[in-house]
Amino acid sequence: MTAAACSGYPVGLAVSAQAPPILVVDDDPIVRRLVVREVERLGYGAVREAADGVEAKRLLEAADFDLVITDVMMPELDGLGLMRWAQEKRPDPSWIILSGLETFDAAVEAIQLGAFDFLVKPPHIEHLRVAVRNALEHRQLVRERKQLVRELERSNLDLSRKVDQLEQLCRMLGDQAEVIRRDLERAEVIQRALLPSTPPCLGAFRVETLYRPGRHVGGDLYDVVALGDRHAVLLIADASGHGVSAAMLSVLFKHHLRMVDEAKGAPVPPSRALAQVNAALLASVTAPGMFITAAYGLLDFERGEITLASAGHPPVFCRRADGSVEAIERTGPALGIDAEADFSERCVPLARGDRLLLFSDGMLGDEASPDCVRERLSAGTTVRNTLEGLRLGAEQGVPVDDRDDVTAILLEARVGPSRFDDAIERPERGVAEARAAQPEITVGETPAGTWLRIAGRATWTTAGPFLAFARGALGSGRPLTLDFSACEHLDSTFLGTLHELVSLGRDAGVEVGLQGLSDSLRALFEELSMDLVLGRILDGVTAPPAELTPLPNADPSDTGTQQRLLRAHETLASLSEQNREEFRDVIESLRVELGDRSRP
Repeated sequence: MTAAACSGYPVGLAVSAQAPPILVVDDDPIVRRLVVREVERLGYGAVREAADGVEAKRLLEAADFDLVITDVMMPELDGLGLMRWAQEKRPDPSWIILSGLETFDAAVEAIQLGAFDFLVKPPHIEHLRVAVRNALEHRQLVRERKQLVRELERSNLDLSRKVDQLEQLCRMLGDQAEVIRRDLERAEVIQRALLPSTPPCLGAFRVETLYRPGRHVGGDLYDVVALGDRHAVLLIADASGHGVSAAMLSVLFKHHLRMVDEAKGAPVPPSRALAQVNAALLASVTAPGMFITAAYGLLDFERGEITLASAGHPPVFCRRADGSVEAIERTGPALGIDAEADFSERCVPLARGDRLLLFSDGMLGDEASPDCVRERLSAGTTVRNTLEGLRLGAEQGVPVDDRDDVTAILLEARVGPSRFDDAIERPERGVAEARAAQPEITVGETPAGTWLRIAGRATWTTAGPFLAFARGALGSGRPLTLDFSACEHLDSTFLGTLHELVSLGRDAGVEVGLQGLSDSLRALFEELSMDLVLGRILDGVTAPPAELTPLPNADPSDTGTQQRLLRAHETLASLSEQNREEFRDVIESLRVELGDRSRP
């Protein structure tokens, strides 16, 4: 077996230890290690890493690289600045951009600078592997073309005709590849813009979603929208086709969908909402074979019931608290096909503990049936395990290239935090504004005790010094106040460290209080089962001391910093089964880096 076959690369892609290495650039050590580990597992060859753009620049000046995988937002020299420099000084490598900001400006500028691909940070493992393989395969094809041209020149056998044919073929393939690339990029951007960003408050209900796009861009979309204090809409839809055509059909669907009767100020009944969209699509879409299926639910918090209408969509399943499962079949045909279509409704009462599942046909897989979903829903334990089990069942035995989008909404009649799982963050600020939100922790003393102010985006770089200072403050026995009024974000390392600190305060009998928390931070604590921290939130806000002193950041090369990363994630993983699954890969990677010295 060849090295290429062993590594999982497409046949024909040469893999050599002498090939120029891959460079991974990210100031977040966790993401950087995960990317390095997965690229090394592909068996391509040497992988170098840099903690920021300045270090990456030095490496690019000193050596040749086939591929650079870089974060967008980094201190001193960011990913886009590094690309602009490389365009003039080191134009040879291919580029894959990682971004946790998901701004259109960053995506557009990266593509304009010649990025081969653009991935959401942290990248999905399979998406990362596919992007790396495609980038290297593209470079190999370019090399083979150059080699073939050289051989043709040496052969001197009808050289002019053969070169012309080869150039024509290469131009044709290049044009086709460029059309496909731009097609998929536009479709992906459109799709992401259709997805919701923050779960609404649903009273005595909670909702979890799962969105996993296939290799090719499809037309799946979902939405969960609160309509006043009493109602919410749960929507899932699947447009026919792939690429831009499916994405644009989804855009038309969302554009024509009316959830509220503006004249009456009341929610539109599901059957009427689908009928209106059906008429609008028939009037605006003339291409054959263009249709969309949808399931639309109007949830009434006060009455504890949901009214459903379904247009050619897979059945909606309701699992009662006693374990019984009911299938609510479609109530009308797909949208955009029949002008005379009629859509009826089903009213489903929901008691405490009942669950309602809406999903796209990708959840069924090629060989599965609705009975498979019914069985899994009956046997499901936690909401997250139920959705992940359905996804894995749909993808089992299906090649990665052939997998369809997998989308699901699971509504539960139970009070608790909701969660959107599509791995897509949408900060409302731009890149420049985000760069200005650098982490800062300042400390001071008041007559009432010690005071710490956490501002900006608190990450692993501040977690170690934060805990060291706070631990010393606990030794004085005086109350400790943590102010988050100016805090915009806490990463997982800081969250785990915060939970450790509150635990230490409890054990020492010292009062540790949190103030100035935003709703998003409270929701994050709830999602991660940080009940001990939630119990320390203060009702009021005290004024800061007159003088505040900043704490230094951690040294990323310090072994103690690596141990802090591991300890913080182990703390979070111990709080719930969901956390254990979510942070399993991170903990495994950190333990490998530390040579298993910290393994329990």
